[in-house]
Amino acid sequence: MRFGKGAGFLISFLIIAVAGFILLLTGIWYAVIVAGLIGALLVRKGYAVSALSSFTGGVVSVGILLLTLPTSYLMPTVNEVASISGIEATLLLAVMFLITGLLALSGSLIGTFVVSASTGRNSGPT
Repeated sequence: MRFGKGAGFLISFLIIAVAGFILLLTGIWYAVIVAGLIGALLVRKGYAVSALSSFTGGVVSVGILLLTLPTSYLMPTVNEVASISGIEATLLLAVMFLITGLLALSGSLIGTFVVSASTGRNSGPT
């Protein structure tokens, strides 16, 4: 695709956020790696754009997921899981955001590496 880095960031971000949200609905959290992979393979704008868009897309996908859950069930469940694990509920929520962002980031970096290796060139500024 031919577009600038800003448009590439936005398109990749939207792809990863929507795909990440859909994959989070399956209940398999590590499937978010696939969302990052899809975004990197479709947009192909280099490591910087890929890393930024995938991490923010992963974080936003968790935010969308938490917004769609009924709030009457969300916080009691988070409090229960946090008490079982021995941490605060706010820390647990922060870890959820961070881990999902890192999962999307790892998938995106894998996808960007595959694209740069298959084309035989550095996937830098394009």
